[in-house]
Amino acid sequence: MPPELGHRYPADWQGSPPHMAHTDLPLWHRALVQLAPLVTQWFFDVAVGVGQVMPEEISEDMRAGLWRLSRMRIDAVGETRSAWLIIEVRPNAGLGAIGHVHTYRSLWERDPPDIRPTRAYLVTDRAQADVLQTCINANITLLQV
Repeated sequence: MPPELGHRYPADWQGSPPHMAHTDLPLWHRALVQLAPLVTQWFFDVAVGVGQVMPEEISEDMRAGLWRLSRMRIDAVGETRSAWLIIEVRPNAGLGAIGHVHTYRSLWERDPPDIRPTRAYLVTDRAQADVLQTCINANITLLQV
């Protein structure tokens, strides 16, 4: 199932991304200083994965809406001319955050929108040394802001 990108936002957009957690917003706005110059446009709350099969007894409209909600959601995706940036934003990032960004990248790459490669980013304010080393090993850029 290909990613559902949704609404496009310009690279210089400074608003509050849809469905981004309130605790993530300050980190996101600080990260934009470094990330915005890299991208041509943004997508937020990007659905990936196959989601869950919905019961037949509910209406088609309800089934479609629930199915979309059951898919995993990437906080932000940046599009560049040569790559896709898969971005997880998480205060005090731990192993769970690494798991999220790794899973999102894997689901994206299963059925990508085009042949451009992906680059995974974890945006955080704090991370332990073990988290940094794990990001290096997993080819995830840790962006501490």
